[in-house]
Amino acid sequence: MLLAVSGLSIAAHAQSRFEDSFSQMGVGYEVLKYSFTGGTITEGQLQGVPYTASAPNSNSLTLSASTGYSFLLHPNFLLGFGAEYNLIDSKSSSYTITASDASGGGQFKQGSATNWVSAIKGQDYNVYVAPGYPIGLDKLVFVKLGYASTKMYSGDGDYDMVRGPLVGLGYKQVIADFDWIIKGYIYGYGEANYIKYGNVYASGGTGSYAASAANVRVGLGFLWK
Repeated sequence: MLLAVSGLSIAAHAQSRFEDSFSQMGVGYEVLKYSFTGGTITEGQLQGVPYTASAPNSNSLTLSASTGYSFLLHPNFLLGFGAEYNLIDSKSSSYTITASDASGGGQFKQGSATNWVSAIKGQDYNVYVAPGYPIGLDKLVFVKLGYASTKMYSGDGDYDMVRGPLVGLGYKQVIADFDWIIKGYIYGYGEANYIKYGNVYASGGTGSYAASAANVRVGLGFLWK
């Protein structure tokens, strides 16, 4: 009787193939949105003049690689930890800066300056925890809660390191066994993520800007056994 109960306990614990180390790669699409707070110009001929700024969204492909480990803490609860890196920089987005009553020379002759600076998000990575709900052996619904970091480059080559929280939702499903040189399971996955980066304070002015990113990805992963 004791052996039977022990066997049932072991069987209940082994209810998900996702309880193990994993590596995965995914491709997707990301929308990067900028938001600005206005201010006053603090340098040059227009010192003290109020200004506003805007920039269109930057829409780019993404190619991510991540690795991590998941623990089955309960037959209905799996907790994963991971680190992810995006291998493709975003497309550039050019700011339009408008200064009121701008009568000075240079870029503000017409009251606004386009392509004054441009922003590119690159070298971005995140670390995260992923609580998940296993569905049988081969399926998993999960939530991502993480912390993201990226370099935001400006047109003159300078950059600011910006960071912020990440939230996401996803699904994984084992699609094949693998038994050649190494053993494991191949799975497919899809997910959607949102990142809110912190403020970057403008040089040459008193304002700031912030960025947020939303992306969707699909990909393949490997569960190491």
